[in-house]
Amino acid sequence: MKETFHVDRIKGKMKKLDPDSEFNKADKNGDNVISHKELEDEILRKNASLDREERRIRMENADKKEDQQRYMVWFSMLTVTILIIVVLIPGLIPVERLDHIGPILSTFLISNMGVIGTFFGLSAWTKNKTMENGK
Repeated sequence: MKETFHVDRIKGKMKKLDPDSEFNKADKNGDNVISHKELEDEILRKNASLDREERRIRMENADKKEDQQRYMVWFSMLTVTILIIVVLIPGLIPVERLDHIGPILSTFLISNMGVIGTFFGLSAWTKNKTMENGK
């Protein structure tokens, strides 16, 4: 069991760390005294570890977001395709009804095609930006 001490400069007393403390690892030279430099190095190491973990979480979240966008575009493409097929099947929807729902259908188709076009456009743009930054 390794015990680590340091001096409290105000009172002149030794402070004792818990034997299981993470900061015991900071005593690199094994003199049972954690210097300011050793403590700084340990804190920097911990911060670097947290930064890596945060970066990993951000990458996972970005991946999940991209997956959801892909699902949305696939759903949009399928609904547009199914709607066009349903409208083009003769006798399924009476012509009189098509006159009434025509403006709604055209708005639906245009908005869904906008979603699809925006997705593909932004995907290509971000891919270009990534490649430019990687040079």
